[in-house]
Amino acid sequence: MRTLLLNNLILLFTLLCFGCSSGSDDSGNPDPDPDPDPITNPNPNKTTTYTNDVKAILDDQCLQCHTIPLAQGAPFAMRTYAETINAINNREFFLRIKSTGFNVMPPEGRLPQETIDIILDWEADGLIE
Repeated sequence: MRTLLLNNLILLFTLLCFGCSSGSDDSGNPDPDPDPDPITNPNPNKTTTYTNDVKAILDDQCLQCHTIPLAQGAPFAMRTYAETINAINNREFFLRIKSTGFNVMPPEGRLPQETIDIILDWEADGLIE
C-alpha cells in the first residue's frame, strides 16, 4: 500500500511539473524568447557604407597596426575596402569590435558604442562599399 501511494505521489508530481511548464501562456501561445538576439541593425533608417561612414573610423582607429608594414602583430592590412572585406571574411572582426573582454579591438580599448553601432549598421546593410 505504501509503495502504491508513493508511486501515485511521484506520478502526480511529474504531471504537475509538465503541466505547468512556462513554455506558453494560458492562450497556448509560446512565450517570447527570453534572450532575444541583440539589435542586428542599429540604424534601420539609414544605409551605411564603407566610403561614407566606415572608412574614416577604420583609418582613425585601425591603421596604426593594420597597414603596410603590419604592426603590433596585426595579421592583415585594412587600408582599402577589399582588404577590409578580406579581414572580415577571415577573422572574427565584428566579435572583436563588440568584445568587452580579452580580444577587444582596438587593443587600446573598446570603441564607443555609437562607433560600434555604425560598423554594425554597415554589416546589417550588406557591407556596401
